[in-house]
Amino acid sequence: MKKILIKLGLLDQPKGQIRKDVEIIPIQPNLELVVYWKVLRIGKGPTAILQAFGNEIIKFDCFGKNDGHYHLAPNIVERIFFEEETAFGQINKTAKELVNNSQTYLERQQEDHIRNIKIDQEKFSNAVEMAKKKMNFFLQTVPELKDLR
Repeated sequence: MKKILIKLGLLDQPKGQIRKDVEIIPIQPNLELVVYWKVLRIGKGPTAILQAFGNEIIKFDCFGKNDGHYHLAPNIVERIFFEEETAFGQINKTAKELVNNSQTYLERQQEDHIRNIKIDQEKFSNAVEMAKKKMNFFLQTVPELKDLR
């Protein structure tokens, strides 16, 4: 089943095969942003994930027009498509969404230890800004993403 989901682009392949230039941006204990770029059959572009205790809480795939989307835990397989048509616009939306709604997404999780995380907003804002810069850097410099610019 896992191989079928990978083939359909619904599940990432094992690390190292599609994730490129992974950068982990620590925020506070047990909370981090993970930023990288990837190329899949369903799209390509920069990605950002908010992780708590190693669990994906929200993942943004900034793949440009018609392909850019994000996922919210606990239904991480479901896609919510961006209204923004460009990967740059989707990156800006990602930053705003993270800053404005991450605490709410944490509070909606099933696990008490995740729900009880209180985000240090100053550290979080700095981490989101770093993630945004890294995603834009990928978009501007990675040859495989050239057609998304």
